[in-house]
Amino acid sequence: MTGNCQTPMIMVIAFLFCIMLFFSGWAGTVMPAQAVTKTTKEFCSEVNDKFQTFGWDRIICNPDRWETYDYTARGNPLIYQEFGFEDHDSKLPVNLVLCGVHGDEPTGIYQCFHLVREVIFDNPQVAGNFKLVVAPIVNPDGFFMNTRVNVNGVDTNRNLPTKDWEEKALKLWVGKKDPRKYPGKSAGSEVETRMQTFLIDKYRPDKILSFHAPLGFLDFDGPGDQKMYNLLRVERRARHVGLRIQKNTNRFLKFIDFRFYPGSLGNYAGNERKIPTYTVELPSVQTSKAHEYWSILRYALLKAMRYEIYDDEEIYRIKVSQNISGSLSKNAY
Repeated sequence: MTGNCQTPMIMVIAFLFCIMLFFSGWAGTVMPAQAVTKTTKEFCSEVNDKFQTFGWDRIICNPDRWETYDYTARGNPLIYQEFGFEDHDSKLPVNLVLCGVHGDEPTGIYQCFHLVREVIFDNPQVAGNFKLVVAPIVNPDGFFMNTRVNVNGVDTNRNLPTKDWEEKALKLWVGKKDPRKYPGKSAGSEVETRMQTFLIDKYRPDKILSFHAPLGFLDFDGPGDQKMYNLLRVERRARHVGLRIQKNTNRFLKFIDFRFYPGSLGNYAGNERKIPTYTVELPSVQTSKAHEYWSILRYALLKAMRYEIYDDEEIYRIKVSQNISGSLSKNAY
């Protein structure tokens, strides 16, 4: 009797197990297809609601102002916009400004939105001195969750496809296993990372400014990085921009030449592509301090953006000195 009872029982368990596998597979394939992407209007409405909780009444996310690169795992649009590109023959310097790469650093996000307000409403004439590309919330999922990482748990400032990523990124992370700095399963695996590389490839910026917090300094990566003597002219000019920002903010941000990491923007853009890259580390993530920081930084940032670092001859010299292959025309590095 015992043997006869066990056989039907085993069959029932096997049947239920198959049913579970079927539904788990169905859920795994159907659920992503059901993910709803937000319109820019819906997204900006949620952003503005969060701005209100911060007490930010001087800036606004206007849905009509932004282009969308792609969507995050949670359906949030990855937005950006260009300013001052009406004259295609203009040789004005191109500035790429990135904010909100880490979602729990909102004071940086404020700077991007107020910069857009500056060049559109407050003083639109300043945009006649430079070209500007702004990505104000590179990691919107992290912004809404108040986390450094994106929804996949990846630090998008450790996920850029640098030459040393395969060799070093995961190895360095395993040594500490800080979940806030997980570089991802592979280089460039995250859509937030791919947007950054897309903007760099599309606009070929003369310089990049990326806003973070709360370390309170200005880090430089680029031509002349970690080099103090025998600087080429372009290397002197690249460092000069950082030193001028320090001076024009009354040393609010101390200019330093910090190390870079596998998968970081400073490594990818500054070290490997010789694009002067300035990481603005604001002193705090306190949202109540955001406008105060803008007031201190405004003049220095606008001055820096119109400063031209490269010319054709300098492009040639820096490429020869670094043995960099490729076109020698302006902005082709």
